[in-house]
Amino acid sequence: MMRLPAAVLFLLSSVAVADDAADKKLLKDLEGNYAPVSMTRGGQPAPDELTRSAAFEIRGDTFVFRFSANGKTESKSATILVNTAQKPTAIDMTPKEGPDAGKPMLGIIKVEKDTVTFCWTDEDKPVRPKDFTSTKENKNYIVVMKKVK
Repeated sequence: MMRLPAAVLFLLSSVAVADDAADKKLLKDLEGNYAPVSMTRGGQPAPDELTRSAAFEIRGDTFVFRFSANGKTESKSATILVNTAQKPTAIDMTPKEGPDAGKPMLGIIKVEKDTVTFCWTDEDKPVRPKDFTSTKENKNYIVVMKKVK
């Protein structure tokens, strides 16, 4: 009888290793530079100036957002963690600086060829979005970005 729990633990640990490998593969596949296609918050598009000036970079587990505001260029970075076992794939972005440093933002991610879509909730709500929608009610952020070749 003691063999069954050991077998279950073995199966569960091999699933975790497979998931970890899939997570690492996704992060590796995401590496590169991106330009925004669209950026939305609470159903409203981001100002054109922000969208035109924005650039994104993913290296390893680091996500960098560069943009121009009020005549100066700024850069914000976050640590990212993905979980491909969740459907849709979960992504947690934890800012490295600023007032939200260390507070994970829960989100989801979708990859379609060289286009990546992120969706996360307003940072005051610790709830992961269930789908890729941005409305006045849910206040979700959606960023659609295309890999720069």
